[in-house]
Amino acid sequence: MVNIQSIVSNKLSSYRTTHYFKQYAEITSVDEFRQYCEWAKTNNVKVYILGNGSNTLFMSKSIKTLILKNKLPKYIQPLCEFKLEVSSTVLVMDILKYCQEQSWDAFYYLASVPATIGGALAMNAGRGRQYECTIYDFVESITFWQDGCIKTLANHEIERSYRKTIFIGTHEKIILSAVFKFSPMTANEKPLLQRLKWSKDHQDHSGPNCGTVFKSAYSPIMQLLKGLSCGKACFSRKTGNWILNKSESSMGIIILITIAKIIHFLSFQKIELEIITID
Repeated sequence: MVNIQSIVSNKLSSYRTTHYFKQYAEITSVDEFRQYCEWAKTNNVKVYILGNGSNTLFMSKSIKTLILKNKLPKYIQPLCEFKLEVSSTVLVMDILKYCQEQSWDAFYYLASVPATIGGALAMNAGRGRQYECTIYDFVESITFWQDGCIKTLANHEIERSYRKTIFIGTHEKIILSAVFKFSPMTANEKPLLQRLKWSKDHQDHSGPNCGTVFKSAYSPIMQLLKGLSCGKACFSRKTGNWILNKSESSMGIIILITIAKIIHFLSFQKIELEIITID
């Protein structure tokens, strides 16, 4: 039985903007997810599965999309040597702590990303484009629900590109778990501390943010936009391609994004959003 609520919250996006969510629910089982998808189809409503909201921008004061907060049971299940099955609701940091305790190499470059495993897999999270490193370097398979069935795809079967997979955006697929295969670290290191120190030195955490805004943009233009503000939102002076927000409204963020798009258009340069926009 569906239990859809209307709520006001600023906890569903890392931008910490406040919105009225007309249709919100939390899912704790696959059967619940199936029921909500059927309800959404019957009522012609879009579905958005929310992990930790680390790359989500809500566009309007009132959100009409059905927001399904992923509350599936958390688990980290050891399999054979260097392999783990991890549920989609586990935080990236939790799996990295586990790997460091085991002295395993892993995607430590994601230590500063406040995402769930499901969210990181959906957006193909990784380092910058030039590094060609993503979470999928460690993925063996992903298990998900779609169209009434639980399916498993091997790594090579999962269609993906830079910061994009078949699981991203508004849809009726939900990642349930993934099997990861790691390897031993080559040196006695503390990669989490190193990455968090790097994050403190290079990333701007002086205000709520969703990290990288555009997955492709013209660097000279983005440099010029540093420090540009609109109300209580601004492009970070410290970290290029980041927007910091201290407003309850998302309007300042949207205006800054629009300005960047217009300048790129007038300069005949390509620009593409990385954050997901929901209305």
